[in-house]
Amino acid sequence: MRVLLSFEEKYRVYGQAMASAIRQFRPDVEVAVVDGEGLEEEAERFDPQLVITSPPAPESLVDDRLARIELSPEPDQPSKFRVGERQWETTNPTLGEILPVVDETKRLRREAREEQEGPNDT
Repeated sequence: MRVLLSFEEKYRVYGQAMASAIRQFRPDVEVAVVDGEGLEEEAERFDPQLVITSPPAPESLVDDRLARIELSPEPDQPSKFRVGERQWETTNPTLGEILPVVDETKRLRREAREEQEGPNDT
């Protein structure tokens, strides 16, 4: 599974720290970090299943991804989450709220691949 993080320059350190944490706690996940200006090109090249942005990415860029998180730069403003068809908001989310999104996205990706491959003849 692939996760793409995109943050404005002034939040770049935050994005790098989050990428490091995801790599540490989910070592089987590929993680890439790009600044906001390179998001579109990197999304096409890297083809992530989960996109984490701050500020929000254009809808057209992330609509076809399994999941996305739009992290608000303001701690008192809600961040937006979407995994599959499920959507919710939370204020000032922690890594403990982000890692389950990674896990759920991995599960959805695995189920989609199994559905495409069909049942095994064993």
